[in-house]
Amino acid sequence: MSMIHKGHIVESELSKNSKGGTEMMRKRVLDNVDSELLSKVAIHFSRPREIPNDVKLNILYCHDLAEDPENHILLKGGWKKFDHFVFVSQWQRDQYITQFPGLPYAKCTVIPNAVEKEFSASEDMSHTGKIRFIYHTTPHRGLELLYPIFDELSKHHDNIHLDVYSSFAIYGWANRDEPYVDLFTAIHNHPNMTYHGSVPNAQIIKALETADVFLYPNIWKETSCIALIEAIKSGVLCIHPNYGALTEVSGGQTLMYDYSEDNNSNANAAYSIADQVLNTQKEDNHFLKRFTTTDRAFLSKNSIPIFANSWNKLLKELNG
Repeated sequence: MSMIHKGHIVESELSKNSKGGTEMMRKRVLDNVDSELLSKVAIHFSRPREIPNDVKLNILYCHDLAEDPENHILLKGGWKKFDHFVFVSQWQRDQYITQFPGLPYAKCTVIPNAVEKEFSASEDMSHTGKIRFIYHTTPHRGLELLYPIFDELSKHHDNIHLDVYSSFAIYGWANRDEPYVDLFTAIHNHPNMTYHGSVPNAQIIKALETADVFLYPNIWKETSCIALIEAIKSGVLCIHPNYGALTEVSGGQTLMYDYSEDNNSNANAAYSIADQVLNTQKEDNHFLKRFTTTDRAFLSKNSIPIFANSWNKLLKELNG
């Protein structure tokens, strides 16, 4: 079943109670893209169902992995039902072109995700108090690795704390938290960790303002990563593997390690970098504050004005 909103925005029933990245970008489109241009197309926000017959142009706005079962409509040449495809990263686009033979580059446009957060560097370069780590994405992406990594770090560094904002409830799928209940409980009971569950994005942005390190031992292929973009634009030092689209999204502004299919190797690599960061901070109290991006090209790439301009330009071109 599909639902059509103003401006021919089409979404599946799975988005009804969700407040994830796809729904965040839907709001960005509705709030910032020219409404007259939107009225001439149907933009399908991932997980396509049926195709409207009364619309001149059908655009699939892809957020999921190419191999996601929800993309079954695209198989066996089904992609031809769409006039154009919009992807959130070049990595994702290339995955779709491989997954669906015949899909031409000419029908594909990459428009990076946009976030509201605008970068602002602190004038005070010194750091006082605890070093705050943050994890602010769903649990299946790496939380099970993060817990033992941070637990070990806390045995060697007494001035660190981890805030965890993680739950499938953000997608309206709270029942999928069940396999992680014991992990959530362990985090809650750890003296150097705080479990916050699922909170509004505005609260995440506020938390990022006082966070120092986003330690993200990712084991789930990301097509983009809004959590990473928000952290970088908040001046947070980010540690993650070169997995999926993360290398592209990070834009050289982070500390990366080589991804491995072996989770122990991933955990050891993430731990090693985090430990080095903490040891360096002990020697240089300005290190964490100094490790913030000043790359204006990177900062503007994920801005709402650039996002809106990219969509407006595409829709004008498609409408001739």
